[in-house]
Amino acid sequence: MSIQKLTKMERKYRILQQEQNAILKRMQEEKRNAKKRLESERYNYIIQVVKRLRLPIDNPAIIIGALVEAKDVIENNNVTKIDEYIEKYSLFIKETEQIDIEDIEKNIENEISSSSLKTVAEDKEEYVKAEAVVEDKDEYVDTLEGA
Repeated sequence: MSIQKLTKMERKYRILQQEQNAILKRMQEEKRNAKKRLESERYNYIIQVVKRLRLPIDNPAIIIGALVEAKDVIENNNVTKIDEYIEKYSLFIKETEQIDIEDIEKNIENEISSSSLKTVAEDKEEYVKAEAVVEDKDEYVDTLEGA
């Protein structure tokens, strides 16, 4: 094996490693942004529910007191009370949104799987394009070295 061929292989490896790092960095940033959007939407949803229930937002002591009580139930893993909360939530959703909870769960699963597949497909397409560019560069270098 010649030093030129070894150098070319090392360069190709470095380029691929850099491209992989760039793709991973972009994916991590997208994941962070998605997490922030999800958290924001959860807060918005909770605020909308509070408004729909016409809770006394001018008296936060009542709402916060109820939340502290719920937190204790959750931390103590009071399964009976937790099940009761879930049943009340399910009934609330059915009454106020006229949507079947199973449909919501299916929609969420479909959104997650389709967005994941799309991201994987886009990343694979970028990688294939990057690999083609690297191969073109190698052919160009070979041409120059042969001249």
